[in-house]
Amino acid sequence: MKSLPARIGYVLLLALAPLLAALYAGATTIPGGTLYPWAPAMIDLDVYRRTGELVLSGQDFYNVEAWLPWIYPPFPALLAVPFAALPVAAAQVAWLALCVACLMAMLYRLGLSGWQLSVSATAIIWLVEPVRETLGFGQVAIFLVAAAVLDSMPGPTVFKRRLLPEGWLTGVATAVKLTPAMIAVYNFFAGKRRAGIVSFLTFLACSLIGFVVLWGPSLTYWGRLLSGDSGLNTGIVFKTNQSVLGVWTRLLGEASRGGLVLAALVAVLGVVAAVLMHRAGEVPFALCLAGLTSLLASPISWSHHYVWIVPFGIVLLRNRRLPGYLRVAGLFYSVWTAYAPFKLLPGDNNVELTYPPLLMLVDNFGVYLGVAILAASLIAAAFTPWGKERRRAQAQLRQPVAA
Repeated sequence: MKSLPARIGYVLLLALAPLLAALYAGATTIPGGTLYPWAPAMIDLDVYRRTGELVLSGQDFYNVEAWLPWIYPPFPALLAVPFAALPVAAAQVAWLALCVACLMAMLYRLGLSGWQLSVSATAIIWLVEPVRETLGFGQVAIFLVAAAVLDSMPGPTVFKRRLLPEGWLTGVATAVKLTPAMIAVYNFFAGKRRAGIVSFLTFLACSLIGFVVLWGPSLTYWGRLLSGDSGLNTGIVFKTNQSVLGVWTRLLGEASRGGLVLAALVAVLGVVAAVLMHRAGEVPFALCLAGLTSLLASPISWSHHYVWIVPFGIVLLRNRRLPGYLRVAGLFYSVWTAYAPFKLLPGDNNVELTYPPLLMLVDNFGVYLGVAILAASLIAAAFTPWGKERRRAQAQLRQPVAA
């Protein structure tokens, strides 16, 4: 058995290639950034650092004259403080290193280890647009997906038992950004009620910390949200908004109504599909369906938010129990989302509203296919012989063994 220093050295060796790839992606993905001299254009991390500085100085970070505002709840503003305390370059490198650590931890939970883990993480950073752009922007998407995967995905673990109950990581992620709440909802209705309740209580606790420490900004944020102002009222039509509401707006115009209702219906569809797949014993696939649902149903889901495509694609590659049509469609969806061909389309001054049919199809195709996969998953789990047999087998496993 390896000693602790040897194990740490081995892990650092495995992380070297992904870290170098992340440093390059972080420095060069966004136009204007350079690797040498080190000057990344990590514009979202700049917003986080600015907010952390305003927290330290006791200023209002919701009413700032800036190109990119702070749109998150107050609690994550507290988490931004350490990055504001670091020099810019140190904060950028630390952020990228944490992203690599979370990505590799997620891949390890999905069953990858050793050289396969290192090579896979490096390839994902190079080839998967949501991951590469998340690193380039200095965004939180990798952290949010890793929190849900490490919280609820079955698979290998570093520790022999949980240090904290299932649900707490999802709750913290929901306090940072509301979309991971879909994971808690899925857990609750799939029968893991304790995990769902723990997520809800953790979310409340983190939000309460935000209220206690940042009373004024908390009143501002939650007051706006309860009045219907989410801070996301611009950019919905933009081509990289790969959500149901984005598709609705591009097709019918910004004044059209009904998009939010459709998004809510897709949320219900996705949760039901995930719960039924869970009851059929396909827990990793079900969790990924819930994660993708949170993005499809959100008002704005930029293409770089779709880090969920990483566990989704790996689960499909490794799981041969699923029906062939689901695997083929899901893997094609994974490749489409990883490459993001719609980014090649023109996208200035709301030109998306005037796209000809072919360009409109290219821009919206990923959302169409994502929703179709949710519907096909529900049908497969609920109505096909495969689904009925799988649910029957899982029900028998849950029955107590007769003496």
